[in-house]
Amino acid sequence: GKAPWRRRTRAATTPTVWSELSPPSRRRSRAGYRPVAADAASSPPRDASKGMALLPHLACVAAASGALAAYRFLLIWMGSISEYTDYTAAQLGVAVAYGLAIAAWFGVEVGVFLSPRLGYGGVPSSEDAGLKGIKVASESGGEDASVLTTEDESSRDSISPPEPVIFGIRSSGLAALRAAAEFSAIMGYVYLCDRTTLFAKGPKTVSPTMFWGLCAAVLTVGLCTLRLAGKKGEVVTAPLQRDQTEEWKGWMQLQFIFYHYFAEGEIYNAIRLYIAAYVWMTGFGNFSYYYIRKDFTLPRFMQMMWRLNFFVAFVCVTMNNEYMLYYIAAMHTFFTWGVFFTCWIGHQYNDNNAVCLLKIAAATGVTVLLYDVPGVFHAVFKPTAGLLGFHDPLHPEFTDSLHEWFFRSGLDHFVWIFGMLCAYSFPWYDRQLQAIEDMPSGKRALAKAAVIGSALAVGGWYVHTYFLRPKREYNKVHPYTSWIPIAVFLVLRNATAGLRARYMHLFTWCGKVTLETYILQFHIWMKSTGINGSPKFLMVWLPSFWLNMAVVSAVYFVLSYRVFKITVVLRDVAVPKDNRGIFVNSVIMAVATAAFYAVGVALKG
Repeated sequence: GKAPWRRRTRAATTPTVWSELSPPSRRRSRAGYRPVAADAASSPPRDASKGMALLPHLACVAAASGALAAYRFLLIWMGSISEYTDYTAAQLGVAVAYGLAIAAWFGVEVGVFLSPRLGYGGVPSSEDAGLKGIKVASESGGEDASVLTTEDESSRDSISPPEPVIFGIRSSGLAALRAAAEFSAIMGYVYLCDRTTLFAKGPKTVSPTMFWGLCAAVLTVGLCTLRLAGKKGEVVTAPLQRDQTEEWKGWMQLQFIFYHYFAEGEIYNAIRLYIAAYVWMTGFGNFSYYYIRKDFTLPRFMQMMWRLNFFVAFVCVTMNNEYMLYYIAAMHTFFTWGVFFTCWIGHQYNDNNAVCLLKIAAATGVTVLLYDVPGVFHAVFKPTAGLLGFHDPLHPEFTDSLHEWFFRSGLDHFVWIFGMLCAYSFPWYDRQLQAIEDMPSGKRALAKAAVIGSALAVGGWYVHTYFLRPKREYNKVHPYTSWIPIAVFLVLRNATAGLRARYMHLFTWCGKVTLETYILQFHIWMKSTGINGSPKFLMVWLPSFWLNMAVVSAVYFVLSYRVFKITVVLRDVAVPKDNRGIFVNSVIMAVATAAFYAVGVALKG
């Protein structure tokens, strides 16, 4: 009774049929979407399905219980060889948290592994559950109820098998649990290395020859990893591209940790400059981001705070150390806040040169007031003494708990502003370099020679006038002069297109994990003097100095890289990209922190 043209149109455009999209056990009739009788017999009984779903959950509970039992015996053994027996409530609470993380991961891992093998198919994967374009059939049936449409018929070929779910955790969500469990194991290893007698400790070998020989060897290897910046087939000659700044961080970090390993106090002034360069990058990088992206959202800021403080927070709690022992994290956090507020206040006018420069000048004025006017610094930071205070067991004569924070941050309290100025001036700098490259070859060579010669002259003057001063004399002028060698390095490193287009990959890789290598050097590469202690000893596994250093260093760098990757994975889970999600997760983490601390208090009893 229907018009032939209408029937032909429907036949020509009939989309994917339900029976084609679904496995036999889920096909339904045209009349009411009820299971087809022929397929119903192949479906497992309801009670059997429940049993299949229950078995993986029981396996999960059993595996988690076994992991907790093993973890308890491990803690007892570690306690028997620990150099400290008076644990804080925070240490006990975080130890419980580590155990639960490992048990949860192992239990869910076992449950997910056994689910398909025990006949439990799980639920549709999160991707398949969200397929768009599906027409839900009406309860009354009819011709339109016989089809399941999709936006693209090819989607039927990409549907994944059902996804196992154990106690609400999908198999696709295991990445976060794995990261948390691995992080817990690493923290246990950190404590085992530096707070127990399992690994021997030995004196440092003070040898300038060995120190500089190792630096030369590492530089040689670094030169062998020379690469072109940019993607394949693309030559990037812009100054200060990301690979170059990571390279800069990397070689400075290697010399920084070698300085500690060999107790090479003679290069103290150079180490001060390296730290100033790190702080300069905080100003340069953050100002560049805010100035170009104009992204002042809470998620981006919180992700940065997570990156800077997640690892150090857990190390402080686990090792019962104060935050200021790892002062680099505190400095980067503080100066990141400084850049953020400088850019955020009146950010709608950041494109106005006068306003932008006025804000940088205002930040300079606030910095002068905070650090160079007596009494202001302590009045401002006195409420934060519980977090930023430090009690150095090696220097009990410092009775002012804020002394360390004032000294460390004060040494570099201006250079982050110079970093912002460099970021603001970057387009001009890039144009000048390009103008030189566009000159005829003769003029270009003369211009580059003049730039390089001028930079070397300024650098020589700085070395003679300031750099060669004794340690204490140098510290007095460092806050006001550290920008000079940084500017000289920037000019020399970017003087030619060939230098700008190349970087050493070894140092670039090391530059990505500077925070992790800085923190872990205290505890798994060397051994500290104890609570709030500096790394004054070497960790000794083997009698041969160089072989021992090679083996311990391999573990040290691998774990540094793993902590870096874990931090990123857990950041993406803990700090979502919406404000509501951040608020909810913040409440959950606050409640969990309070709960584990309460457990620690109860255990300490």
